[in-house]
Amino acid sequence: MKRIYILLVFNFLSVFSFAQTDSLTTEKPDSTPNKIAISRRALLTSILTNESAGIGLWMDSLARLENEKYVGLIWDERWMLYYWTASYGTLLAEVSQFDPNQRSLEAWKIQPKPDSLFEWVDYSLYESRFDLFSNIQSALLNTEEKAFTTLLLEYLLRLNTDEEIWAERLESFESHFPSSHFLGFVQSIKPSILKPSNKAFGLSGGLQVGNWRGEIERYLKTPYMFNLDVYYWKKRWNFLFEGSFGGPEIARDLVVGSFVWPKDDPTNFFTFGLNLGYDIVNKPKLRIFPSIGGGLGILKPPTPDESEAPLPEYYGNFNFTEFHLSAALTTDIKLFRKNYRNLNIPKGSYQGIRLKFGWNGLNFGKKNPSLQGEMIYLAVNYNLFSFRSK
Repeated sequence: MKRIYILLVFNFLSVFSFAQTDSLTTEKPDSTPNKIAISRRALLTSILTNESAGIGLWMDSLARLENEKYVGLIWDERWMLYYWTASYGTLLAEVSQFDPNQRSLEAWKIQPKPDSLFEWVDYSLYESRFDLFSNIQSALLNTEEKAFTTLLLEYLLRLNTDEEIWAERLESFESHFPSSHFLGFVQSIKPSILKPSNKAFGLSGGLQVGNWRGEIERYLKTPYMFNLDVYYWKKRWNFLFEGSFGGPEIARDLVVGSFVWPKDDPTNFFTFGLNLGYDIVNKPKLRIFPSIGGGLGILKPPTPDESEAPLPEYYGNFNFTEFHLSAALTTDIKLFRKNYRNLNIPKGSYQGIRLKFGWNGLNFGKKNPSLQGEMIYLAVNYNLFSFRSK
């Protein structure tokens, strides 16, 4: 009853639309475009009344009306109708010859006048999709043809919503049937999914807060610094270049010989290091790795701007440089993990928060006993991790 009601409404609209078209168009009633339009309306009527014989008849009529200039049925409409009529042999023969050149050639032809044929065919097949899948499995087709016919129906009905799963299924078809006649079409509809290699690059930066231990704690205030690391990752190994930049103030007068670096003076404090780490935990949302290495530390008075008065010459006595061992425990909290196709970044790459608890065994004490000690720090960074594609 529902289909009959829909058919009556559609026929009314079609007649009204056709009358308007005939009153405005300059084409002859027996012209190819008008014949195609009439045949498509008759085909749609057969679809709405579920008349299989009529569907086949009007599909043949439209096929005869097609030529090098006009298209009667667009390729996806035609293929969906092959499913409707269970014409799997015709469908497979056509798809095996349907390459990008054929698709482009058809697109250059004059398309049918706008109507509702595609929408109704698409709707009807979608509603009966479970029966269609069942019919494919019971059809007289070999394993390869059944597999491809199933994939093609999912493609035509746009059921392939997950690109990664869809790409895996198409790759599975290629691996199972490497000599298939349908590989050309399969490759043309396969999404480009970047696959991660076992190599990656990373970058993180953020705030570091330190805590002095030893004699140096009495002479330097709490260091608030900017922390940066650039790293290369391979098979759970991390190769890191790290740097920290800040300037804790002098907590009390620092004496070198007969010269004094006075209390509350600013400083420039830098550390640079190379570290090697290994992932002990690498889960979808968490990565943890310890690292060890060595670094360079620099502590000196800040260089004044051009508008400021130059420092006294004796400030040169307060330039301290040292080499030290370092260690850290780093935790990455993975917040955003997906396949960034528009940036050409493979799946598994992520952005997130990096928490780093570290130790620098500073050796400034060799230059000045008042600076003997080490630094423990906590860094909170924003981290970018990007796999290289295969």
